[in-house]
Amino acid sequence: MPLVARLASPPEFRKLAGLYAAAGQSAPTLADMVLLAEEDGEIRGALRVVMARGLMRLDGVLAQDDMVLALLLQQAGRWIGREACWALASEAALPLYLAAGFVQQDTAPDTLRNEAAERGLLAVLRPVPADAESTEEIALGASGAAGQTLH
Repeated sequence: MPLVARLASPPEFRKLAGLYAAAGQSAPTLADMVLLAEEDGEIRGALRVVMARGLMRLDGVLAQDDMVLALLLQQAGRWIGREACWALASEAALPLYLAAGFVQQDTAPDTLRNEAAERGLLAVLRPVPADAESTEEIALGASGAAGQTLH
């Protein structure tokens, strides 16, 4: 079975809590959107899209390899849609973030810049793409209701 990305369901958050704890990170909450990368029913990676201090950001990015990270970043871009989104990336992972549409930012908000410096990471921003799908289009596509409107 191929590597696929999908949204985690709330009942899966308990399983994810163990995965995040093993990586020394805080567990996702029900306020987070969590994307999973799976292959043959096994979780190969996850990332959380969170609102923190007024910023949308990717947090808790776990990936077994570059292929998994690239898939998660690509799919996160689709779900983020028309929102700017921040992330902290390692020097080694920076090319994958850049390929997914992020740009390195030296002018990040203070809280993000401070966290990046403390953790030895780089602040990156995915600006709002001009051709981003609307949230309604994404929801309709995910529900199989293409051609309808949400009203």
